[in-house]
Amino acid sequence: MTNQTEYNSKFTDMVKRHEKTIFSVCFFYANSDISFEDLRQEVLISLFKSYRSFKGQSTESTWVYRVCLNTCLLSLRKSISKIPTVSLDEFPCVNIEFETNDDFLQKLQWLYSAISQLNAMDKAIILMWLDELSYEEIAGNMGIPRNTVASRLSRIKAKLSSPK
Repeated sequence: MTNQTEYNSKFTDMVKRHEKTIFSVCFFYANSDISFEDLRQEVLISLFKSYRSFKGQSTESTWVYRVCLNTCLLSLRKSISKIPTVSLDEFPCVNIEFETNDDFLQKLQWLYSAISQLNAMDKAIILMWLDELSYEEIAGNMGIPRNTVASRLSRIKAKLSSPK
């Protein structure tokens, strides 16, 4: 990418292609200590800072998942002690509008409530599974064996479906 304008344009297009993933990951990791908007901002900053170094060794969607997950997990560990800054002059204007209806929002809130009871790794695994990634893709994103993904998903599904 030769100039900042071209970089900003390509970055904005990439964000639009993966807005569902960005929204989902941030939504599932937001809590009373770290808001959804703070997580989304941190994820967008991380993506912006590292987009230039994306070499295509994995699919773009896998890379976006990894950046989102790592940023959210790091934010949870740090409890947002310090947010890296990027000059507003460098950051492109990204308008993301999420269309939702009440039924979808209720289902999403129920799912969030159930998933919020899981530990950080299980949250990441179930989130990718809900986005229909294969066990191999989940294993690659998480850096764990495929069979570990399968056994964790089985336990997660059992935990989520059992009455409290």
